[in-house]
Amino acid sequence: MNKLNKEYIELLSGEGRPSEKFWTLEERIRKDKKDTGVQLKMSRSNCIPNIISLLNEGVITMEDLDEFSDELKGTILMYC
Repeated sequence: MNKLNKEYIELLSGEGRPSEKFWTLEERIRKDKKDTGVQLKMSRSNCIPNIISLLNEGVITMEDLDEFSDELKGTILMYC
């Protein structure tokens, strides 16, 4: 979220008409809020799909899963 906030600040601080920046930001927020990294339903049954979505969106990498079990990493790799 911090990364997104910084990108939004850059967008609003850039060149252009205020109304154009506002509508560009509004469209960007609408798109971003659909990403798993922004909205995530935490439950045991969603664990694997959540991790796969985060990997696919580039929010995390396999290196971030180093401390997880080999079994979990193997399951994730089957679906990626």
